[in-house]
Amino acid sequence: MTRRATGGIRHLWWIYLLLTSALAVAYVTVPFTSGTRWIYVVVNSTAPIATWIGLRGHVPQRRGGWLVIGGGLAFSAAGDVLFALHTARGGGPAFPSGADVLYLFGHLTIAAGTAMLASRAGRTAFVDAAVILSPLASLAWILVVDPTVTVGGSPTARFFAVSAPINTLLVVYCALALALGVELRTPGVRWLLSGLVAWFLSDALYTHQSLTGSYREGGLIDLGWMAMPILLGTAALHPSMVATTPRRSAMTTLTLPRALILFSAALLLPCLHLFWEPASDMPLVLGSALSMALVAVRLAGPIHELSWRAGHDPLTGLVNRSLLMDRLALALSSMPSDPAARVGLLFCDLDHFKDVNDSLGHDAGDQLLMEISTRLRAAVRDSGVVCRLGGDEFVILMPETTEEQAAEIAGRVAEHLGRPMRLSDGTEFFASLSIGLRTTGDPEADPDTLVQDADTAMYQAKAAGRGRMVRFDAEIRAEAAQRLRLDADLRRALTHPGELFCVYQPVFRVDDGRLSSVEALVRWRHPTDGVLPPAVFVPVAEAAGTIAQVFVVVLEQSLTEQRDWHDRTGRWIPVAVNLSPRQLDQSTAQLVLTALERTGTPPDMLTLELTETGMAEPETVEAALGPLRRAGVKIAVDDFGTGYSSMARVADHGWDIVKIDRAFVAGIHRDQARTSLADAMVKMAHALGMVTVAEGVDNAADLQVLARLGCEFAQGYLLSHPVGQEGILELALVEPRESVELGPGRVEPGEPVGVELDVEGRQQVV
Repeated sequence: MTRRATGGIRHLWWIYLLLTSALAVAYVTVPFTSGTRWIYVVVNSTAPIATWIGLRGHVPQRRGGWLVIGGGLAFSAAGDVLFALHTARGGGPAFPSGADVLYLFGHLTIAAGTAMLASRAGRTAFVDAAVILSPLASLAWILVVDPTVTVGGSPTARFFAVSAPINTLLVVYCALALALGVELRTPGVRWLLSGLVAWFLSDALYTHQSLTGSYREGGLIDLGWMAMPILLGTAALHPSMVATTPRRSAMTTLTLPRALILFSAALLLPCLHLFWEPASDMPLVLGSALSMALVAVRLAGPIHELSWRAGHDPLTGLVNRSLLMDRLALALSSMPSDPAARVGLLFCDLDHFKDVNDSLGHDAGDQLLMEISTRLRAAVRDSGVVCRLGGDEFVILMPETTEEQAAEIAGRVAEHLGRPMRLSDGTEFFASLSIGLRTTGDPEADPDTLVQDADTAMYQAKAAGRGRMVRFDAEIRAEAAQRLRLDADLRRALTHPGELFCVYQPVFRVDDGRLSSVEALVRWRHPTDGVLPPAVFVPVAEAAGTIAQVFVVVLEQSLTEQRDWHDRTGRWIPVAVNLSPRQLDQSTAQLVLTALERTGTPPDMLTLELTETGMAEPETVEAALGPLRRAGVKIAVDDFGTGYSSMARVADHGWDIVKIDRAFVAGIHRDQARTSLADAMVKMAHALGMVTVAEGVDNAADLQVLARLGCEFAQGYLLSHPVGQEGILELALVEPRESVELGPGRVEPGEPVGVELDVEGRQQVV
């Protein structure tokens, strides 16, 4: 069996319901005989089998309650078989008989299974169920239990006579607790509760007719007893049976004092009955009915409010995640058989919502969320359910849709949100949504997985530039799974010294070919995937928040090995370490200064490289790096020319080094436009008092052009590949050679080259 139901079992429930209902109708409509009695037995005996098939086919996450209910149905069916065998021989069995023992176990076991299903609702549901049921329990005590106790017979007979109505009330109590904790729209829940109620009604009528001696086999009471196993078996076979477990709620309908008052009111009739026994039972019945009505009136409001609060967002009034998951499970179980039918999810995230809260305050943010909620409802109309997951995340469920309709609704949502919104202070806001679309035609799909898939697609939309929709596909899921795996492996690697290690990209002087400095580059020696470049795992570390730990590993190792070079050569070799924009906080400066002090490294022998796009917030950059610059640490602008900053922005900070991206270096000797761009960058850097480093130098002719333009330093595979600690030591000890022939990676102009990953994980000519 698969984890989810197959197509065959998906439709088995209505076949079972149809056949068993037809047998039940035949049982009560044809004249009762010893032969028709076995129709009753056969129908009731199918229920435990149906429950077992449903459990195997659907495999709910919490299957213990259903297992116990199936056991109770088996006890009840065995009692029916035993009772039928006794009566087939002529006359009924002695009371109590083995059948009564099995019926007793059936009641208790089914009540226990129902309580297990209801347990996640918390004590609130059980307290409220007890309050509602207490007037009925008091009436049952007065009219049924007390007269039964006074009837003659053996203690065993009296015990079984009394246990029948008590067990019936126990089943109703557990059913009521379940009803107060689940979403009643689910078909499986409705059939389960309806079966238990039918069982209670038949038991109650049977108890009354037994006291009056009017019970006759083969009547409508038997139909109620047959309805219980039929409906419970149908509920177990229906795909929505996986949603019969409520979601935990911490809210309380009644305070303890009010619950005690209602309990005391329910006990008033039994206490009064101790001193006054009316000639007719009518006053007691009317009194209990009045008591139950008062309890219902008292609880109706709180239960309605509790139900609404448990399933809705208090700010916007939209459905919350808990109710969304129930509605999604219901939509999947009710999906039509049309091949074009789909259940769709739109996962919507508001772009740049944090800017509203930060600039205008949280009250303005709440106004915006309420306006967005109104527009989402208008865009969806009656074709879907709008949910707010929290913050600025919304999910739209489209229960019955097609691929085209889902895309149309997504477009309508973007259109409604694209119109300007005016806040109470007059500020206009133009909302933009990143939307992930997930549709499925599989009625057995897992609801949690579908929401996760839509969420993944939404993040793909953000990564693609925001303000757009991305449709989920299997490749996106594979990429997300890969990121999760790498994140977990990287966290483990950070606790295992040696898995993350440094290699160094040498930087040479262009004029005389001397080794000028090195750039520390992190590599990951993955246990199964081999050595991974930073382009594979650094984005994962940035997204997961572990990039600072990676930085610490690189900084500590590079400074330690730099100290070793000094001790062995007598000279300091400057080291550059890449800094992620996500590390721009005040703790970074203290961390770096502490590491420099520990190794005894002069601050001007360390350079921190920050990408151009990481300098978008000048105040943040200055606050984080100002103490380091004042201490003497140098700052380099990495990959210059590829971001959205201008040279004026670089000038505002007054950094030390500009690293010209390889996109402006590769092929410069044959492209006059690139030559002009590189020339402008070098001249502007010199005018601002900075030095320049050309990245990705792979061709001797390109190096000659850079030398002519006045670029001071260069790095690339023409000069040297990244090497380890000993490789840098060898380069530091050799004599300089001609600038165009430097390093083990030199090539002649025009010589065929290959492609490799460069220091940042991009393709690099070699």
